Order: sequence, then C-alpha cells, then structure tokens
Amino acid sequence: MSNYQSTARKKRQNLIIVEGNHEKNQLAELIFKCFPELNIKKEDVWIYETNIYLLYKDIEDAYGENWAKDNIDIDLPFVISKKKNPDNLQYKNNFNNIILVFDYERHDPYFREEKILEMQEYFTDAADNGKLYINYPMVESYLDLYQLPDNDFSNREISVSLRPGKKYKTLIKEKSIVASKINFLYKLDRLLERCFHVRDVEKRKKCCDKILQLSSKNDVEIFVEIVLQEAGAQNIAGEKNTLINWVNSQEYINTNQTYWNYVRNILKQIIWHNISKANKIQFGQYQIPANQYKEYFERLDLTKILEKQNLASRDAVTGFIWVLNTCLFFIAEYNFKLIED
Repeated sequence: MSNYQSTARKKRQNLIIVEGNHEKNQLAELIFKCFPELNIKKEDVWIYETNIYLLYKDIEDAYGENWAKDNIDIDLPFVISKKKNPDNLQYKNNFNNIILVFDYERHDPYFREEKILEMQEYFTDAADNGKLYINYPMVESYLDLYQLPDNDFSNREISVSLRPGKKYKTLIKEKSIVASKINFLYKLDRLLERCFHVRDVEKRKKCCDKILQLSSKNDVEIFVEIVLQEAGAQNIAGEKNTLINWVNSQEYINTNQTYWNYVRNILKQIIWHNISKANKIQFGQYQIPANQYKEYFERLDLTKILEKQNLASRDAVTGFIWVLNTCLFFIAEYNFKLIED
C-alpha cells in the first residue's frame, strides 16, 4: 500500500518527497500550519520510506549508470510512483514544484561521496526536475538549539562515530529547547486521548486546534471546558484543572500569541540560525548583518556546502558533521519576507 494518497491527474502546485513519517506527520504539517502562505497541504507530501542512496539506485535502475553524467531528463514522480503505487503513475509535468528532503546518513552502507554529490548537483531546480535539501546529520537537526538565540550553534557538530541516528535523536531530546515547545501540540493530543478519553481522531484534532488558537490566559478556563464538552470528553471534572494549568504555563499563551504564531516565530529563528551556519560552512563567517540576510542567503550553494561536509566527515575517527538543517530553506526561497519580521 502506498504511503501517499492517490493524486488527481490535473496539474498540482507542489510535490514534496520526504524520507519518513517524522518529516510528513510532524515537521511538514507544522510548517504548513505556521506558514499558510505556502499553500501546501499534507496530501502533497509523499513518503519514500527509504534513504537518498536507495533513491539513487532507483534512478540508476530506471535511467542507467550515467544518468547524472549524461544529464538525462529524470522524471522523479514517475520513478517513485512506479515503485510505490504503479496503478497510479505520476509525472513531473503534473506538478509545478518538486522538493526533495533527505538525510545525509554518512554511516549508511550505500553511502558514496560521488553519489550524493551527483544528487545535489542534479536536483537544483524545484520548477524543473526538483530541488534537493539535505539535512545534516538528519532532519531532526532543526531542533538542535539549546536556547534562543543559540550562539553556540555556530560550532555545533556531530562526530561521525555517533551512530546510529537514534543516538542523535536522544541527544536532541535531552538538550533541545525547541523540541519541548513544538511537542506541546503532540502532548496535548495524547492528553486528550488518555486522560479525557477522546478516542475520535478528528474530534481531538478540532479540540487541539481550538485550544491552540487561544491567545489570552483570561479565556483559558472557560474555553477549555466548552471545548472538552464539544469533543465529548470524559472525566472533565477530574482532569480539567490539570489541562487548564498546563495551558496557562505555556509560553505562547503568556505572550498573548496563538500557538501557531508563536511556533511560526520559532521556525523563523531556526531558519536564521541555519542560514548563518550554512554561511559559516561555505564562507567561514557566521555573524551576518541583520539587513543583509537575504543577500547572504541567496549566495549559498548547497553543493559547495555538501563538499565541505564530505571533507569534514571523511576521517572515520576524527571526522565530524556540521549540524545543519536545509529543508526549512524552501520557506525563504518561496518568499524571503516570510522570515524577515
């Protein structure tokens, strides 16, 4: 069974190809909620279910070993849909933009510097064959900030000996200040299910959305009770105060913002940190004048950054990977004004 929904044959605005469930069900959904201007929906995201090196092999099987050297016109939606959902073949002409989001994964047995470089060099245009965003060491790098702002992010790196990926995820869980803020959404959903026995997924979603739209502590107590009753929640009397106190303790409600506006501002800060970091990797400069971020962003070259990462991580003992998230850059590329406030 396919991990993406069958798509209509009429031309659609965007296609985002991601490696796994976290990218689709957490990060992508968060981005779309916080930046509705992107006009991207969750059903526009396909889960590939494996890494960039196996995607390389699928392209090689379809177009031959010299596909990159010969600059063959690759139809990525066709390659993927043929493998994942052959009864509903899709083609790149069905989409205006194609975005690929994959992890670096140097420890993978199929890793080859030349292969990942060929992928990065080839997939550079979202409006043509697609644009590739590689996350170092993996997509969870967007959470790798310990405070806001985090000046130490300038030098944050991961040893190539730190494997597998779950070790990095554990490190993030222990140190990230961002993770706890973003995970409130998912903890709220679990609380509604476990403590208030709201089993219906759609009812929980509506209940969460209404609570996350609150922007004043003055409204929390009355509004929470109304929302719980609308959702058919049980055990309201026993757990209501726990939920009210928990919502009141969140930073977003104490800054008179909705949760989505609050997280939108966090994502902006994450993007700015990573633009600075990418600039350091490529050019050796982390500090960027506030009025020149767009200029510095536009001069970044993802292939040059990959080359630097390959060089830094080449030694199996002393090698390291600069922590860097590039997948959020597509927000800035869509419209830099979205991150300028």
